[in-house]
Amino acid sequence: MRHLESGLSDVRAEIVTSTFVASGRPEGVRDLGRFLENLNNPAISQQIELRSPSVRPLYRATSQLALDAPLLVRRDQMIFANFEGPHFNRDAAARASSIDVPALLLVPPFQISGLVTVGQEAEISQSLRSIAQTFFLMRNARVFDADGALLGEGEQIVVNGAAVQMLSATRQHIAAIGSVPASRASEADTAASAPQEQTRAA
Repeated sequence: MRHLESGLSDVRAEIVTSTFVASGRPEGVRDLGRFLENLNNPAISQQIELRSPSVRPLYRATSQLALDAPLLVRRDQMIFANFEGPHFNRDAAARASSIDVPALLLVPPFQISGLVTVGQEAEISQSLRSIAQTFFLMRNARVFDADGALLGEGEQIVVNGAAVQMLSATRQHIAAIGSVPASRASEADTAASAPQEQTRAA
């Protein structure tokens, strides 16, 4: 019993909604697999219970409020979550039959770019439609605000597919105003150096 309690105490989740960020120990969850299973199970409570929780406004990382009682979070209001604790690895058969594809998710107030797993023989657009009906994993995730400013990165996050308004199998994202795509930056550098080379030649 002590071993189980110790394992549960090592697990924490940070849940991001459109307004708040809550973190704590998800009740009854010992690994990422169980966390996903609970999120996708319509038969259990719609509330995620966080023990030893804290909560803050979305864009105020230094304004943490540590609560003295468990916090209930509606899972349908979750946009994405960071999970700290034991993860699961796909077995060899699952890895052989699946591929990772890039995806851009537009999930107000965020853009999220990363990799999602689909069946190797599956049609990608149809696979994206399917995973968008569930809570799913995204790897190598980068989270931007709607204007393209980078907010953070995560090796593996859980996304609420029901919150996704638009998605595409692409590595692109809407860039922040004033930023220059790498390809254009390279062209600009080449153009800028051309007059200097011509002057030297003359």
